[in-house]
Amino acid sequence: MRKIWINCSEASGDMYAGALTEELLRQDPSLHISGMGGPMLSSAGADLRFPMSRLCFTGFLDVLLGLPGLLRLHREITKAWEHDRPDAVVMVDCPDFNLPLAKAAHAMNIPVLYFIAPQLWAWRQKGLKTLRRCVRSILCALPFEPDFFHTRGCRPLYAGHPLLDMIPLQQLDRMKPDPFQIGIMPGSRKKEIAFLLPEFAEAAGRIHREMPWTFFSIARAPGISRRYLKRHWPPGVPAVFVEPEDRFNMIRRSGMILAASGTATLETGLVGTPTIVAYKIDPPAAFVMRRLALSQRASLTNILLNREIFPEYLQERATAENCYAQMKAWLGDPGLLPKIRKELGELRRIVGPSGGIRAAAQSILAAHEGGRQ
Repeated sequence: MRKIWINCSEASGDMYAGALTEELLRQDPSLHISGMGGPMLSSAGADLRFPMSRLCFTGFLDVLLGLPGLLRLHREITKAWEHDRPDAVVMVDCPDFNLPLAKAAHAMNIPVLYFIAPQLWAWRQKGLKTLRRCVRSILCALPFEPDFFHTRGCRPLYAGHPLLDMIPLQQLDRMKPDPFQIGIMPGSRKKEIAFLLPEFAEAAGRIHREMPWTFFSIARAPGISRRYLKRHWPPGVPAVFVEPEDRFNMIRRSGMILAASGTATLETGLVGTPTIVAYKIDPPAAFVMRRLALSQRASLTNILLNREIFPEYLQERATAENCYAQMKAWLGDPGLLPKIRKELGELRRIVGPSGGIRAAAQSILAAHEGGRQ
């Protein structure tokens, strides 16, 4: 039996890993897929050996306090490989955790592939040496990534972005957005939700008091309970909670979105919904991130379009006042939101054709066959 190990450690990676697992098993039902991840990887048919909840750090202090557990998890995974050796290891995003594991797998002569390339083009380029030496192929999701990695001595292949396979764009395009529905996507980690959702809630409350006909939909990420979201949302502001599998419909139905910076902002861009982007973490972590950041923009939609079509409010600017003012400006100009939606149509052409998950699965199976010869 051929064995593939997939390693992911956060919600968007789990989503991609689940879709990849389904496609791998569709192409070769005899595969045995195991790894580290979350509910999406498990429900797709993988044997979940390590839950990604063991690795959930947002702030600087979290990382420091969690370092012993992180190192212990690293040892446990490599011991699992020694006990039940996979034929290939597929890393999904999260380079800080996955690159040391890639080095360990390479030392064990296990072929390593990377699905959803680490965004080293946005950060100081620590990790390129490991990618060059230890990763057989980097399966790139974004059109500019192959050139970036090739010129730095890595082995990239352009697969395409999996979101184009996962979002039912043709179906969504037939839906008409409600200009007075405002979607809230506060993130997938408890700490980022604790930082952002109170700001979003205060801004939403002010908007609702001035415009009582507005209403709000809050997307629940996997692993985040409704109870936790309700803790940060005022009871006087009407809101419904949306399950993870229904979030694409919510994005399309909404006149605008308030979103934590991350995968959600590419989802909203591809669906075509104007989005206010915010992000806030603890000050020590923010200081480190600012020193490492190379990109002037946070949202993938803005990066790909090379302009700030989505307003970004980061760290000390991620306030209820700024979110409220931006929502009010958009609601006060009836022609503005349709104009932004039209401009977002360019994003799908830039990201490229669908078929990324199928291409990635084919590349993984081909590399696996090559490694057996």
